Amino acid sequence: MSRPTTRTPVAIFNSHAEFVDALRETLDREGLSSATALLAEIQDGTLDLVAFLEVHDPRVIVYDLPRPFERHWNFLRLLRQTDVLQKRTWILTTTDRKALDAAVGASGVIEISFGEPYGLGGVVKAVHHALADGPPPRPEMTAASASQRSPRNP
Repeated sequence: MSRPTTRTPVAIFNSHAEFVDALRETLDREGLSSATALLAEIQDGTLDLVAFLEVHDPRVIVYDLPRPFERHWNFLRLLRQTDVLQKRTWILTTTDRKALDAAVGASGVIEISFGEPYGLGGVVKAVHHALADGPPPRPEMTAASASQRSPRNP
């Protein structure tokens, strides 16, 4: 893999352009640069994710888990198993944490809301923590989420 063109601390992958813009602007005010992409661009291959990662080399990825949860959870699991993404710190967001947990057993996800201020405070705090201290401790796993993990990506 080639050397990154820039070192961007944060990548934001979300399904809503308004949230992407709001979080990017908030992080910018905090002195943190970010690179962004819509989930649809990643999932349909419009965005060359490998090239994106080579150019920006983010330490932290803020990743949205929208409905349908099962499909997006499975896609996330595939992404996280790739070599280039395994060593990144992931901050997961959703608009309905209870429904996400019920559907796929995901815990430790930050709940955001539609409309400003989107619940950005918790996300920004998690980003600062991840950049200062490295990856946060993994949340406790439920039986459902543990059964969906591969041995390579505990």
